[in-house]
Amino acid sequence: MAFRPKLWLGIGAVALAGSTVPSLGQESLQPNGAPAPQRVAQGRGSGGEGGEGGEGGERGARGSRSVLPSRKAPPAGFQRAKPRKKLGPGGEGGEGGERGQRRGNAGSTYRFGGEGGEAGVNTRYIFGFTEGADTERKGEREIENDTTLRSNKRAGSFTALQNKTEFEYGVTNDFTVAVGSFASYHRIGDVPDLDNKNQTAFDGFSAEVKYRIVDRRYFPFGLAISAEPEWRRHSETSGNREDAYGVEFKLYADKEWIPNTLFTAINVLFEPEAVRATAFEPDLGFIARWERESTFGVSGAMAAAVAPGLFLGAEVRYLSHFEGSFLNRFEGNALFVGPTISARFLPNAIFQATLSAQVAGHSVDEPNRRLDLVNFEHYQARARLIVEF
Repeated sequence: MAFRPKLWLGIGAVALAGSTVPSLGQESLQPNGAPAPQRVAQGRGSGGEGGEGGEGGERGARGSRSVLPSRKAPPAGFQRAKPRKKLGPGGEGGEGGERGQRRGNAGSTYRFGGEGGEAGVNTRYIFGFTEGADTERKGEREIENDTTLRSNKRAGSFTALQNKTEFEYGVTNDFTVAVGSFASYHRIGDVPDLDNKNQTAFDGFSAEVKYRIVDRRYFPFGLAISAEPEWRRHSETSGNREDAYGVEFKLYADKEWIPNTLFTAINVLFEPEAVRATAFEPDLGFIARWERESTFGVSGAMAAAVAPGLFLGAEVRYLSHFEGSFLNRFEGNALFVGPTISARFLPNAIFQATLSAQVAGHSVDEPNRRLDLVNFEHYQARARLIVEF
């Protein structure tokens, strides 16, 4: 057979083209048998709704990438375009708001799941007299019943209860307001300088504003301040009728050492108070006079989760009492130590309690005594029931 150059060149070109065109799978053919165009596999650009703690948000960091319809190597000289990775927004955090980081619109940007959540733990309610810097989430409402017990003086029998029922509302994730009313109970017998008494009475009103300056979800610690003006109708110690006007200023700091497990908090308080009391003077009869006093205190507490929703801890408090509105003249101080417990026994209800005993103190009126049982008591306790709705 005669050599035909054109025929052999044609056969060679067909063979070369067959070796360089990628093989097409069944999925890459259109119904008419023609090759389908290249497709782009879309990643999940936005995470699903987060479960408790916003877990699902991490799945939002799935980018889009171009894929070739064949796994074979590309032809010689072909340069595959570098895939462009797009990151979708993180999913919404679930109830309780997980602190976990979510990838956002760029690789170095992070979003945090949940609006105003505290990783399921609100540090306001896991200590004792000490409170954490957390505030309520926007729109959250609570009813809180707060009872404080003070008992035991140097002699005689002394028991005083003060109950505050309070409504709280989260204006924003960092700003909480509250209003409340007081009731008091006194049972006093044979205590020096105090009248014997056994009475229950309505005791006034209070309001509170609390603002969180630093959120511990984004910083190493949390920081908040509050102001609580109040009007009381009876003396906290004697139970006698009076009008007391005061404002309690507080600074809160807390830190989460082990996520959802170990927390600490520090409080600093200053409370100036003006009291209009009615007293009997033998020469003048009953007269009303104003007295001014103030209290300064520092407390620290630690709480650890020992079971889901159950925290156990300990607390130390230092309190000092002064005459005058601005810590003018020292009257006495006391150091209290005691255990704390907090239990979320229902999804929307928390019980928290503490018992403190005075272990050291000093009173100007009793300079030779070890404890200050003039301005303070031997034991103090607090129990709170919080219902969220």
